[in-house]
Amino acid sequence: MTGSERVMVFGAGGFLGGRICALLAERGIEHRGFTRSSGEPHRRFDLAVDHHYALDTQLAMYKPTVIINAAAATQGDVPALTRGNVVAVQALLESARHHATNARFVQIGSAAEYGGAPRGTSQDEDAELRPGGPYGITKLAGSELVLRAQSHGADAVVLRSFNISGPGSPASTLLGRVVRQLGTTDTLQLGSLDAWRDYVDVRDVAEAAVAVATAEDRLPPVFNVGSGRAVLARDVVQRLVELSGTSTQVTEGVVHPDHAGSAAEDVPWQQADTTLIQKHLGWSPAISLDQSLKDTWAARG
Repeated sequence: MTGSERVMVFGAGGFLGGRICALLAERGIEHRGFTRSSGEPHRRFDLAVDHHYALDTQLAMYKPTVIINAAAATQGDVPALTRGNVVAVQALLESARHHATNARFVQIGSAAEYGGAPRGTSQDEDAELRPGGPYGITKLAGSELVLRAQSHGADAVVLRSFNISGPGSPASTLLGRVVRQLGTTDTLQLGSLDAWRDYVDVRDVAEAAVAVATAEDRLPPVFNVGSGRAVLARDVVQRLVELSGTSTQVTEGVVHPDHAGSAAEDVPWQQADTTLIQKHLGWSPAISLDQSLKDTWAARG
């Protein structure tokens, strides 16, 4: 990259997008954020429904050197997931092809694109792609569009993030839902907590996104972003209960619609292999899961 980046962040009002923008500001990197809902400091734009002329105008005026797409649909029916994870990506890629030809395109993908793996194994970027439900399928479709553009010469990278934890975890995630309910009820009813997941703090994922955005060299098309360690969801929830100091009891029932931060998917084991991103960018997670959980609880409200 040039060292004088101008970064456009879509999904800037979200859990991860907000952290990316905060980190860009902290580093003094010029950026402009876009979100589906209006309000400062970001501009309102919905990639899935707004007219492409408006998007073309934004890109042509700002002339970004990097475009980060952190916008996504994590809940809803198949049409809603398709609009948020496929149609939106195609709109942004098409506009960038005409009005930001030399910009690096960074797509925030998901471990749900891989689906499950045999217990005890790690999934690298060449792992078989077997998404288990509509969320993973639509996220994979969006990533495939980005990789297709990359194969045709675009400077494009997909960051497949594993389960994101940390302060501000939204209610659509397991940790966000638990934090919001601890202390408000005697018994917290959840689905099965038998799944093993690789949790990585939102601040570490933001670091990875900014590292990709500012890297000078051409990069591999896909990077995993995770901790490299699978943890039983039951243990994570119990640790949150301990940190809360509440007397809330957790009970388990049927499989809940979210252990991977997405729509319901029967995936018993996921663990990231992060060798590639460590090799090319020197990135590794700096925040332990326990610290992430402590910060998640401290930031509740």
